[in-house]
Amino acid sequence: MKKYLFAAYAALFFAALSMPACKDEHSHDDDQDTEAPVLTITSPAEGASYTGTLDIHLEVTDESLHEMSVKVTRDSDGSVVFEEEPTVHDEIEFHFEHLHTFTGLSGDTPMTLTVVVEDHSAHTTTKTVHFIAKP
Repeated sequence: MKKYLFAAYAALFFAALSMPACKDEHSHDDDQDTEAPVLTITSPAEGASYTGTLDIHLEVTDESLHEMSVKVTRDSDGSVVFEEEPTVHDEIEFHFEHLHTFTGLSGDTPMTLTVVVEDHSAHTTTKTVHFIAKP
């Protein structure tokens, strides 16, 4: 019985070793990536006003993306109006598009879009865009 148990544990151990792992959590065999992800936000525009809806458009490129977050917050109290963490793992190019409808606005409301993107070499790019949401 002990032989079978040992064989089962050995098989599990070697199976775990052969599974692909996320580079960010383990050693970096290829540390040639010295550049942070390139992030381009085409909408919203800095300082612009948007009535009723906000069309978020952005592009990100890198040798190997790891994770990304997109968040819209109300400037007055920091409350989160919209938040998403799209799956970008191992992508080299990613396009994000989202149409957000504003609710509960009583007047012009200053807001901030914050996008954070990280690659597998732990390089991070963060960009913010300030805009006005109108009911």
